[in-house]
Amino acid sequence: MPRKQRSLNQVKEDISIRVLREKLPLEWVVHSYGADYGIDCVIELFDFIDEEKKTAETLGENFFVQLKSSDCIEYATRKVYSRGNVAKGKLNEDKEDYTEIEVAKFQLDMSDILTIQSMGIAIPVLLILVDTNSERAFFVCLNDYIDKVLIPEDPDYASKGTKTIFIPMANEIMNHEDALVSLRVYGKRSKMYGAFSLFNYQLKEILRMQGKAAMPNIIPLEYAINMLKNFVDIALRQDIWSGHEFWKPMEWSHTELIALKEKLHRGIKEEDSEKFITYCSDYIWHRLTNLSNMYEELVREWFLPTYLAKLTSYPPKADTDTA
Repeated sequence: MPRKQRSLNQVKEDISIRVLREKLPLEWVVHSYGADYGIDCVIELFDFIDEEKKTAETLGENFFVQLKSSDCIEYATRKVYSRGNVAKGKLNEDKEDYTEIEVAKFQLDMSDILTIQSMGIAIPVLLILVDTNSERAFFVCLNDYIDKVLIPEDPDYASKGTKTIFIPMANEIMNHEDALVSLRVYGKRSKMYGAFSLFNYQLKEILRMQGKAAMPNIIPLEYAINMLKNFVDIALRQDIWSGHEFWKPMEWSHTELIALKEKLHRGIKEEDSEKFITYCSDYIWHRLTNLSNMYEELVREWFLPTYLAKLTSYPPKADTDTA
């Protein structure tokens, strides 16, 4: 009777898991997802809460991972063109305006792609590709890739057996804070979508009390001010405001909400009430609800192999010319 054996694929799988674990912060947790149905593990984000870094607390943030490995990855250069917003219409590229992106190529089964597409966009699924020779790891968000790259470039993609996924080499996973910003962005995504829904609800109710909605709900000034106070408190309680140094609109809206809370605390004169409520709807909540539009058009395209992503996803390289 033969002894227990291991296949080369099993060896590569063990290498990929080890490499991924080494590339992530010590305090982050890698949860195995059991049998392979398109998701291999879930990464749960933790942060240390003491200076000695002995105790870490969960952030309530996570992302799914489809982990792949290869010892013969094809590295190439992908030419990407300036284009219109693919969320608004068909792909329209300017062939005279382009740049090039260094990528790693990987063939992904269509069953995996369709499974991830069916999961929606609120919880990101990252394809993480480990080069078992160099032990480098690269990622791309498959939910966003499907909507922003795959479907616009190949509307008949679902009829194919596999598709080549282009993973920007700039998306290398490394255990230092600048490189981890991208993963933190994905970890916070489900919270962001929850907040976007909340802000839209609040704006609708403010418009109703102004008589500007289809079903108006005109209420006395005292009730209106109390409702605004409650809305501000609820908005500020959302766990989305920290960790967004990379996206200034979040900081701006957070600052505006804090200022609005202070203004409400000081009190609103009756003669100023109409103008004040209009300020809330037309400025504060307009900007809050616009965050979701910007998220769809900009943030979901970050770290993809596209022209816009190359311009907006990465910090500018330091000028090393000392001449």
